[in-house]
Amino acid sequence: MLCIISLQSCAQNSKPQGNNNMTTAEAHQKMEDLYKTVQFNTKADQVLYSLKVFNGVCNYKIWVNDIPVHHMFESVRGELSFTINTEILKAGTQELKIRIYPYWNREAQKFEDYLHKYAGLDVDIEEMDWNESTRKWEFTPVLSYQTPREGDESLQEKPRGFLFEEGEEDLPYYEETLTFEASVPYQLKGWSESVNLKQENQDTLFKEVEAYYLELIKNFEEQDIPAIAQKYYTKEKEIAQALFLKKKESHSRWHEDFLSRIIHPTAKVLEFKNYYLEFYGNGKVINLLDPPAGTKPLAIHRKTGEDKYKTLSLDIYLHRPKPGAPLEMIR
Repeated sequence: MLCIISLQSCAQNSKPQGNNNMTTAEAHQKMEDLYKTVQFNTKADQVLYSLKVFNGVCNYKIWVNDIPVHHMFESVRGELSFTINTEILKAGTQELKIRIYPYWNREAQKFEDYLHKYAGLDVDIEEMDWNESTRKWEFTPVLSYQTPREGDESLQEKPRGFLFEEGEEDLPYYEETLTFEASVPYQLKGWSESVNLKQENQDTLFKEVEAYYLELIKNFEEQDIPAIAQKYYTKEKEIAQALFLKKKESHSRWHEDFLSRIIHPTAKVLEFKNYYLEFYGNGKVINLLDPPAGTKPLAIHRKTGEDKYKTLSLDIYLHRPKPGAPLEMIR
């Protein structure tokens, strides 16, 4: 990919930029203070959910409440674990969807046609609660799932062949939808009351989504901190609550985890084109993806050392809060 946008170092500009009335200093403070909006500040009130996944000879994608939480297109076998609270809006029944794909053929730039005989996925969800007496987090199993296979062993213990139905050995992918219960103390609005974007004119919607991405890229290029903060605020406010972030965590998430990689002397936005719309959240959330693998099209490339580089791919999930309102970032 060609780098088409160079992000020059001008982030210290403290004057209001664009149509945003905030100064850069005010924008930073607004994002740093997100921890002040967090409820349930004691560990005894907090509940976190972690998802652990181990894949066999396959790639995969996982959704919680129809929002992607992770995908693997690198054809690597192994285990990963991550928190899924940001996709849980309120307590109650949650939906988990998994889909396993054949390996990705890098030379042909496409997935293999069918699942491998030993394709498989193990998924476990645990609830994390604070125990005041032991002063430790306790882990309680909530859900354990294995793709169909010959035998009951986990993939870590002994890989087993995929249990293909008779006559269905040439399977292009396998998908399963499950449910689990969550008892988070918070309640987030998220995309729950948003407009169903599938019912809108798709050509007009595509242009609006594209324009949002291009404006965000321009904000990155100009290092317009007030505009960036304005776009990210609602998303980051809900994430702060879902993860029960404290002062130090709010500061580091905004500065070290995000801005230091975007506002960087060597940062460049990789070529941005050939994307398509993808819907989530039962049609209420949308983003752009790159064909053919469905990867994130907005990526920032930066130099981290002598002949060392890193690329940050950004998730930009948009929704329309109410009819007639402009699209906003929600995750």
